[in-house]
Amino acid sequence: MISENDARQVLTDEQSIKAFDDIVYQRILGASKHINMISDMIESIALEGRRNNLSVNSVIEKILTISQYFIETRGSASQAISNAINIMIRNIDEARDLDIEEAAKFIIQKKNDYLNQYQEAVNKVVEYGIKTASSMKTIMVFDYSSTVNKLLQNLKNENGDYTIIIPESRVIDGGYPFVSTCHEAGHKIKFIPDSAIMYFLKDCDGAFFGAETFHPDGTAFNTTGSDMVGLVCKEFNIPLYVLTPMMKLDMRAIYGYEKKLKINNLEDTLTSNWNLVEKSNIDFLCPELIGVESKYITAIITEKGIIPANQLIETSNRFHSSLKGE
Repeated sequence: MISENDARQVLTDEQSIKAFDDIVYQRILGASKHINMISDMIESIALEGRRNNLSVNSVIEKILTISQYFIETRGSASQAISNAINIMIRNIDEARDLDIEEAAKFIIQKKNDYLNQYQEAVNKVVEYGIKTASSMKTIMVFDYSSTVNKLLQNLKNENGDYTIIIPESRVIDGGYPFVSTCHEAGHKIKFIPDSAIMYFLKDCDGAFFGAETFHPDGTAFNTTGSDMVGLVCKEFNIPLYVLTPMMKLDMRAIYGYEKKLKINNLEDTLTSNWNLVEKSNIDFLCPELIGVESKYITAIITEKGIIPANQLIETSNRFHSSLKGE
């Protein structure tokens, strides 16, 4: 295991160090944003090597260190991050035989190729999401997702304004980031506590959330509370859609891998007005991500199409083969 300190030390510029801390301490949310931030760190290391005429091997080892750290940490919660990093550094050893100028170009081009491919996938997901939501007027979105956020930015309704219902999750405060987006897009906004999900969801035309990762059986992992959204949608026959690029696929589940819960201590979040005596001997631990089974999800919307959640296996197999270059 690579320690936080060892990983942080390979970064030298202030922007990369800040980005590292923002990911580690959850000041910025979303797997897609984290992938972009990690790619910037890779570029920064390559540019520093070129600027200071460092050995190519030392630059590559630094990149492998920061990459492995995030695979072991953020990648354990989000397979998208592991998939993305592995693609960005897949052929990095080929740069060892180049001079530092050409090696830096090679490394940066490889990670840019991935980012362009990923952005095209996200754009396609949003396009399909817009088509899905075109006949709706009242929508619930649960917990921040950059893909869902982009959907809200581009959502327009010929029959009038959309009403967007945003529950605030006390686990991670992932509702608030949607507010400014909805304001700018001209949507009507209803901001509610997550305890009111059932009351308001029964009058919605549909619900959307993103996914940190998903399994080929259609199980999608998202912030705790997503399971409540799924349960209520099933109870009231409201369509629930998960917006996610295929890059977030985790195929390990078919080989017996069981995703471990990431547990957060919510003491500071839940007890801002408590005194120290009241806090003593109380357990504030809560999982950050929960799996929502396919039986609660109408469809997974990916760049490959709007796929019923329980019919995802064939698409998953094809995509997994493409990741391996088959």
